[in-house]
Amino acid sequence: MKRKDVVLFMIVGTGNNSQDDDGTKMLAQKLYSTITKIYPHQVVFFASEKSRNTITYIEELFAQDNDEFIEDEDYQIVSIESIDNFNACFEVFESKILEFNNDITKEHQIIMDYTSGTKTMSAAMACCGMFYKKDLISVGGDRSQGEVSSGTEIINYQNLYKIYDRISIMRVRRYFNSYSFMECIDILEKVIDLRFNTDSFLNICKSYYSWDNMDFENAYDYLTKADFNHLGFIEIREKLKKNLTALGIIIHSRSQNLKNCYILASLINNAQRKAEEYKYDDAIARLYRSFELIAQIKLSKYDIKSSDVDISILSEKNVSPEFIEYLEKTKEDGKIRIGLVSDFMLLNELGDKLGKYYVQNESKIKNITQKRNNSILAHGLESQSKEDFDQFLEIVTNLAYKLDKDMSKFLDETKFAQFDIILDL
Repeated sequence: MKRKDVVLFMIVGTGNNSQDDDGTKMLAQKLYSTITKIYPHQVVFFASEKSRNTITYIEELFAQDNDEFIEDEDYQIVSIESIDNFNACFEVFESKILEFNNDITKEHQIIMDYTSGTKTMSAAMACCGMFYKKDLISVGGDRSQGEVSSGTEIINYQNLYKIYDRISIMRVRRYFNSYSFMECIDILEKVIDLRFNTDSFLNICKSYYSWDNMDFENAYDYLTKADFNHLGFIEIREKLKKNLTALGIIIHSRSQNLKNCYILASLINNAQRKAEEYKYDDAIARLYRSFELIAQIKLSKYDIKSSDVDISILSEKNVSPEFIEYLEKTKEDGKIRIGLVSDFMLLNELGDKLGKYYVQNESKIKNITQKRNNSILAHGLESQSKEDFDQFLEIVTNLAYKLDKDMSKFLDETKFAQFDIILDL
């Protein structure tokens, strides 16, 4: 009984490397044996002009068993003349796969027998079947006489999960480098081969996904569960260790200033990742928050909170009465809350170098922040450019380095690891 909608692809050689009938008949017998074991709905023969006689003998074998094997009904022949050209063979097989895949009237299970034919044809069919995730078979049996003896044929289904897992890992490394961590997680959850230490890889991806969303606690928790010593992480091991150190400080350090500096560095790196993805509006939004945070961190060193300014502290710090009066006019609900511009103006009043830098570059900064305000992710409808991002990044990094002498270290330790891509799929 034919297996409904099973299509068997077979490459057809000339038999024992000879042109005589005995060799052709022997090959026909082997192909016939495979067909009758699988009993597909249809057979697609890939044959050169020289090997078409083999198919005639297969018809005769069916007739001897009181069965029919009719062209265009039970089988079709696809011409393949460049039998030693890998690309040409591959394209012929691929074209036929796509034809069946695109048949919307039914689903076809394609089984590909790459046993016969030239070595090039066999290699091309095996690669094509692997690429399109089709069932691959080869015919084995008693080879005591060199060739598989007639009547001893055994069909071997090739389990390619190890190869598919390797391809999946290559894809994950590429997605990982482009910060597409959810895609990494989805792929890794389907990898079977335990040698890839998918549990650790999943934890690293989940950590980076959480960190990318500024969820430091989950990022730290996931990264502590990863085994950095696995061979698959050798090229990023040192960076992962630095990342774990940074997250540990954000979660556990008793120094609020140190925590804040690592959070700031995380934000700046976050902005740069978004820029690498050409998401400049997202990137600039993160730079703007970094800009605010720099001022807030510095003000905290003077025991000043932007969300609730204590006037008495300002008086103790010899802030001018005019500026204090200006701030008092902004009081709402009994609190003085100041924004980015007032933060830096207050730092200037305090004689801080960050405030002085702001005043010295006020025109340039206002132009940049105005563009941010016009962004579709802020208050306007405009899109930001790489040039806008680069200008803003220069201001933010200059201020960050002025904020803390160890900022380059913080930025390095919060930068995400990247794999060396050997094969880009």
